[in-house]
Amino acid sequence: MLQSLTSRDNEAVRLLGCRRLDAPPYEVRASWVGAVEAVHGQAVVSSPPSTEVTLVDAKTQLLRDGVNQTLLRMRDEAYRQAEPERPKLPRWVRALRLLPQRAEITPKSVSVIERLRLILAEGAPRPALDIKECARLSLEMEALARMLPQGPFAELSQRLALLGQAAWAQLARAEAEAQLLPQFRRFDQPGSSQERRAGVSLGVGLGLGEAGAGTKATFGVSLGVTWGMDNDDEGFVFVNRSKAVSAQATGKGGVGVAALSGLVQGRWQHTESEEFASATAYVQINADQLARGSRRETLGTAARAAVGALIRLFRPGYGNELSHFQRLQQQAADQQQRLGVLLGWLGQRNRSEALPGPARHYAPPCIVDSVRGDACVRAEAAGVGVGLGVAVERIDIKAPVLTPFWQALRQEHGVARKKKIAEQRLAGLGQMAGVLFGPDAKTRPLSRLSGAADAEALRSVDLKTLARAVDCLAAEFEHLCAVAQQVDAGIGRRACGAAVERSLLASWRARSREEALAQMALAHAVLVREVAAREPAEAAVDMLFEKRVLDQRLDELAPRLYAPPIRYDAGKLAQATSFRDLLKLQIRDRSLALSLGGALGEVGLQVSASLTERERLHHNPLRAGDYKDVRVSLTGSVGGSWPLDRVRDALAAQLAAHGLAAEVPAALAGLQASLGAQGSGSLMLLLRFYRPQYQRQADFPADAAGYRLQLIRVSAGGDVGLSLAGGVPVQPGVSVELGLDIGTSATSVLYERWGDNSLSAPLMHYLHLKAVGEEARWLDKRQEQRQALEALCRQLARPDSAVRGEANYFLKRQQWDGTRFFAVVEAFAAGHGSFEAAIEELEALMERQYPQWQIDKQDFAGWEELSLTHESGRAVSE
Repeated sequence: MLQSLTSRDNEAVRLLGCRRLDAPPYEVRASWVGAVEAVHGQAVVSSPPSTEVTLVDAKTQLLRDGVNQTLLRMRDEAYRQAEPERPKLPRWVRALRLLPQRAEITPKSVSVIERLRLILAEGAPRPALDIKECARLSLEMEALARMLPQGPFAELSQRLALLGQAAWAQLARAEAEAQLLPQFRRFDQPGSSQERRAGVSLGVGLGLGEAGAGTKATFGVSLGVTWGMDNDDEGFVFVNRSKAVSAQATGKGGVGVAALSGLVQGRWQHTESEEFASATAYVQINADQLARGSRRETLGTAARAAVGALIRLFRPGYGNELSHFQRLQQQAADQQQRLGVLLGWLGQRNRSEALPGPARHYAPPCIVDSVRGDACVRAEAAGVGVGLGVAVERIDIKAPVLTPFWQALRQEHGVARKKKIAEQRLAGLGQMAGVLFGPDAKTRPLSRLSGAADAEALRSVDLKTLARAVDCLAAEFEHLCAVAQQVDAGIGRRACGAAVERSLLASWRARSREEALAQMALAHAVLVREVAAREPAEAAVDMLFEKRVLDQRLDELAPRLYAPPIRYDAGKLAQATSFRDLLKLQIRDRSLALSLGGALGEVGLQVSASLTERERLHHNPLRAGDYKDVRVSLTGSVGGSWPLDRVRDALAAQLAAHGLAAEVPAALAGLQASLGAQGSGSLMLLLRFYRPQYQRQADFPADAAGYRLQLIRVSAGGDVGLSLAGGVPVQPGVSVELGLDIGTSATSVLYERWGDNSLSAPLMHYLHLKAVGEEARWLDKRQEQRQALEALCRQLARPDSAVRGEANYFLKRQQWDGTRFFAVVEAFAAGHGSFEAAIEELEALMERQYPQWQIDKQDFAGWEELSLTHESGRAVSE
């Protein structure tokens, strides 16, 4: 069978050549030596042999060599498919043959590809495409796909455009991280915070006044919401969303320039917090949602800033392609199979690695409920006032912790700390796995994988059978992922792909992907447990080796099984494949505050001092205990209030002109409203004294116990708010008062120094940074607190100091001889040793304390371990 090559020049068909369809495209028959001229005199370039190409690596970076090879093949294909444009001149003009008959016209598709090849050639030394090249590749491929007729070539252009956009998004996200990290770095400092708020209030006012003397009482209810971000003392970063309800009663009375007021308030607040290890972790997880960007902005060809800003005013997400980062990464992973097929049609074999898809972060939110009561009284005279206030507060924190099945089974202490809960969890795991066994292998996956009829029969199979079951589980998982990606990428007939997926889900007794993945994770957990139960004799070296290899294969399969490269609900899957613990913490506060301040016009100044006594129940032994916080703050404020009487009078005049004045109730005619704006700035000094809970241990030296200065902190804060208040008189002396308030506030730490007679601050920060994998930050922290650490080392050298007794306590728990430790710090204090040697010994002490610190956290009494039941929210079909 022959395929002819033709040219349509001046609407006349001319045979140029032919070749066999079953022959490779690069083999040209010897009878046609000299090559064949293509359309408009262009020489037909014979296609090179089929080659292997790597377009993208596992990090979604486009590789220059692979892209160039693909563009060359696409150029050749564009020449083959191109046809000259029909002349626009009338036939009688063309009959005069005044114009050249074989004018060279490069097809538009070839022009696009050649222009792109020239752009990419400028960055030849770099193995991977940069962000601008990825953006250009994606946009040019989109333009090429629009000008091509439907077919494999157009589809290939669309797939390459999507791959280029995903690569651009990956690089744009990395740039966004680099830009955002300096902005959020301040949240790594304990004490930093930022908050936005909005609230409404409704109250009733009762008051009488005459001849400069009067009293007024107000009873009201307020509703408020806040969104904020802060850092606790340990170093974790929290993103908070709060709702609050408060009820208050105020009273005020005065004579002349003197006034006395009082306030009683109760507030309940519910907060949902998302925890991050640090500000760096927060930015790395949310960079695509915190920044904005587009391919055209990268290339500098976006619409004018004013036009874009106007459109974004009504559509906030307009033009922000970076916000679709998760979707782009998933689509790029889904289309890898189809892209390989299209490259094969082009004569290339795709050797690119499978893309992992987007990393999905899920952590159940912490629930924080607080109840607070306040009472204060304030006296004012001639613009100067003094106030006294007391407050009590209780905060209850519930933090869910999810532990995947396979990780819990690998833990040294087992699936639970309490023996009874461990037995319940293992029994629940076996009960859930029971539905995966049965005589029908089509719908009983564990029987299909292992050949065992039930759980009892599975315990008697050998390691080789379990190894085959692991291989089959991995194969079925990969099959499900491949089918799911084909369905999501729209490959082939969607109905057929969906039918195949439903069949796979049914074979795992599931109705959704999350249920099927949960069943696979359950089967994986059963196999992990069965392999762990095998205890070959030491003499059976082969069996020991097989068991070790099988454990390794199960551990390698687990990350992909619990985070598959397909579309799924991460929250549902995590809930269905994890044991759930509940960490219960509590804080109880008592505060006493004294303030002195005055105002001159719209400018005010206030000095306040407060003492807060806090009792904290916490799983971190370096945070649990009693606190005494002394705060001294200086606050300056400026604000103004503008009555809205003119607006009311203007509306009344308009109503009177239409004869409607009599229809307005008298109460509304007396409406009083005002608009206010306030701004304040404060400078605060905090002295924190801390008595750790571990001081209550029997072996802790009594002379070292007591409150010790943990830190000194100076911070600056600012607040800006806008308020709208109004009162509607109901009858003489009675009014209904409404209020609306919006604002924002922020606090930054200017200076902090740790106490020199306690190890609690350096231990807390060092162990936290080690636990979250950011040990490198300790070097900066050490340099920042160098003076405090030098003073600490001098205190350690004193035999009668409290911190020396504390260090002895830790050394005894570590079963470590402290002779060298104290010798080094004493040499430094005497001027004979270096600070580096002393701090190395201190860091060695803290490093040895890390395992014991982890054990103490796990032994906390506030852990509540929940049994594994179907009512716990698991998406597993029966």
